[in-house]
Amino acid sequence: MRKLTDIEIQIIKDRLDRCLIAYVEIYDELLDHYITALEQTPKESFIIKKEALDDEFSWSIIKQMEKDLQKVAWRELMNTVKTCYKIWNLGWKKIGVLMLTTLILIPIFYVAGAAFYYVAAMMFFVILSGYSIYYNRKKYGFTLSLSPGKHQPKHIMAAMFFGSQGLVFGMINLFAQLLPKFLQNTPYENFTPILFLFLGTLLLAFSWVVFTSINLKTFKLVKS
Repeated sequence: MRKLTDIEIQIIKDRLDRCLIAYVEIYDELLDHYITALEQTPKESFIIKKEALDDEFSWSIIKQMEKDLQKVAWRELMNTVKTCYKIWNLGWKKIGVLMLTTLILIPIFYVAGAAFYYVAAMMFFVILSGYSIYYNRKKYGFTLSLSPGKHQPKHIMAAMFFGSQGLVFGMINLFAQLLPKFLQNTPYENFTPILFLFLGTLLLAFSWVVFTSINLKTFKLVKS
C-alpha cells in the first residue's frame, strides 16, 4: 500500500467537485473510498483505476445515493422529533419554561388578536433562520451558484432543517391565508382569532421541536 501524492488527491477532488455532490457525508464517503482503493493500486495504474471508479460512481449513481441518504436522514429526524413532544421527559426546568411561555402568550394573544400569528411567524424566521444562517454562513457556503468552483456540499441535516422549515411554514401560512376567508360571513367567523392562535402556536411548537432535536451549530441530531 502506498500513500497518494497531493496531486493525485487533488485529481480525485476535482472529479468529485465536477459531480456537484449535494451532501458532505457522500462527498467524504466517496473521497475516502477513492483514496483507499487507489492506495492499493500501483502508481502507473492510477489513471486506469481512477477512471474505473468514475464509471462505478457515475453521476446517476451519486444522485441515487443522495436520494437514499435523504430518506434515511428524514426518517431519523422524524424519530427524533417524536421524542420532543414527550413533555414528561423534558425535566422540570424545560417544563417550567414551557409553562412560563404559555402564560406570556395568553395575554399577548388577547392584545394582538389575529396578529399573534404574524408575531409567531416573525419569531419563527428570526430565531431559527437567523440563528442557523449566522453560525453556519461560512461553513455551509450558502450560494445559488452551480459552478463547480463555487459549489459546496451541505450537511444532510442542514438540508433537512431548511426543507422542513419551508414546508411547515408554507402549509401553515396557506391555512392562515385561506381559512379566515372561508369563515368570513359565516356563523363560525368568531372563531378566526382562535384559528390564528392555533396556527401561531403550531409555528412556535415547531420552533421548539427544531431546537430540541437539532444542534443548529453543527446540524447534528440531538440524541435523546
